[in-house]
Amino acid sequence: MIIYVRELARNRTALIIWTLTMVVFSIFLMTFYPTITDQAVQLDNLMKQYPAELVQAFNFDRLRMSDPMGFYGTEMYIFITLFGSIYAMLIFISVLSREESERTSEFLLSRPVTRSSVITAKALAAFTNITLFNAIFGASNFILFEIYAKGKYDQKILLLLILGPYLMHLFFGSVGLLISVFVIQARAVYPISIGVVLGTYFLSVVSTLSDSAKNLRYLTPFKYFDAADIVTDRKISLLSLTVIAAVLASTVLITYIFYNRKDIAA
Repeated sequence: MIIYVRELARNRTALIIWTLTMVVFSIFLMTFYPTITDQAVQLDNLMKQYPAELVQAFNFDRLRMSDPMGFYGTEMYIFITLFGSIYAMLIFISVLSREESERTSEFLLSRPVTRSSVITAKALAAFTNITLFNAIFGASNFILFEIYAKGKYDQKILLLLILGPYLMHLFFGSVGLLISVFVIQARAVYPISIGVVLGTYFLSVVSTLSDSAKNLRYLTPFKYFDAADIVTDRKISLLSLTVIAAVLASTVLITYIFYNRKDIAA
């Protein structure tokens, strides 16, 4: 419990900064929504002038910006998935690597605690941060839609569009947890987090632009939680839920196995 509380305190400032940044950015984007609805025809004509592949890559072929859910799916969704995933990886990669980087692992593990209990407490603290981040962001978006969309939106779809990124953040967080076992340099945390998230996003774009690369979509979570699919199907697919469950279970299990066997840097 002490480790859990201590970890929450260490990440408190980062949680506040990331959450406030995303909420303010959402407010900024939603202020443009009334203007966009007034210019729906012009926007549709503008989209027709872009290459079909580019339109498909950003879901403009299936979502309309003049529609509340289409606006969220094409504008706000991409930012919460990208930046939220980077934040999730940063938090989870730091779970174990920070102790070795700061040379505090030996002291921590000399206490009457097991390595497994250390992982559990620190992972739960990171999970709490990601959950709070998404809960506050999600609540703020419901408020913003009530103000700017004036009730003319599907609350179920909006809830799913908030849940999708949360599950994606857990996906990247679990991968980050596993990576934290092997990364012991603090300066490597940011490039790894940004590189993994942007790399998988690039795969999702390439899989849309090229038919020969379409199978790459199975390697990126961005395609398992695609905004257009959620809005069109009004659900998150069973395949997506199965994949996220499998990744979470396997990465967490492997983390426990490797961390309990590794030599801790003194």
